[in-house]
Amino acid sequence: MQKLSLLSLSLTCLLGFVSCSDNLAPEVENQSASMSSNTSKVAAAPWIKQFEDTFNAGATLSQWTKAQRTDYNSKYCDYNSSVPTIQTRDGKGCLEIKTTKLSATKYQSGLIKSNYQYKPENNTEYMLSANIKLIAMDGANYKSFTDTYGAWPAFWSVQENAWPVQGEIDVMEAYSFAPNVSRFTSNLFYGTASGTNQLGNAAERAYPSFDVNGNNGWHLYESFWSVKNNVVTVTIKLDNVTVSTYTNSSVSKLNLNNFGPHNIILNMNVGSNDSSFIDPNKINLFTTVMMWVDDVTVYKRPI
Repeated sequence: MQKLSLLSLSLTCLLGFVSCSDNLAPEVENQSASMSSNTSKVAAAPWIKQFEDTFNAGATLSQWTKAQRTDYNSKYCDYNSSVPTIQTRDGKGCLEIKTTKLSATKYQSGLIKSNYQYKPENNTEYMLSANIKLIAMDGANYKSFTDTYGAWPAFWSVQENAWPVQGEIDVMEAYSFAPNVSRFTSNLFYGTASGTNQLGNAAERAYPSFDVNGNNGWHLYESFWSVKNNVVTVTIKLDNVTVSTYTNSSVSKLNLNNFGPHNIILNMNVGSNDSSFIDPNKINLFTTVMMWVDDVTVYKRPI
């Protein structure tokens, strides 16, 4: 989730994502053949659990800090600490972050940041995972995320102090542009001075086309952050399929060895300060757009 208005993305290069009707029941036969629908987390030995929140009903968000501020990228979105809640959705306990339209130019939403931080030591790998569903509602009817315009949910890890000196890893950023196709990307940010991202958007990688509504909308988003003999690699996966792989040679001026320790962030932004990227006059979230998160885990293993 970029913390400065550095977006110069062209909508003409957007990849296609499948829309669907209000009926969001899983239909495996309609899923895109270019992506797997396997959302099972692989975390057997030698993986060792470091962090977990399953957002079970009755639990609290005590492992997280809930933001109370305006989004760094959008004056249209105010984060309120009352928004992130634990709800039962699709028969499971979930974190729910939902939008509310307050006025023609202001939306309320939520952002949570883990109190837990992590950074791989030499010859270790960390796996950050979250099962996430993006969905909208129009009154009492469910709508696809792809039917909306102006929603910007994200799942990322970052060190916010002196950003981006210790880097940022965007596991998933989604942008809705109905009636045009939605966009899903990974990205990295880094700089040697506070407040200055020297990568631009050179590290952005678009997800391959996939059915965001497949598997009843639930997808496994993962970041694998490893250090092997002091060589750092970051790999992003969707439903156990690699989306992007980063090393220091991937992008000019990138230094992954300076990344971390990172907190984990989940949020639902609305709009952008860059009106050429997201037109505030076109924002349409129906009654609400929601991010449901079934679980967030971090595992570690030696390599």
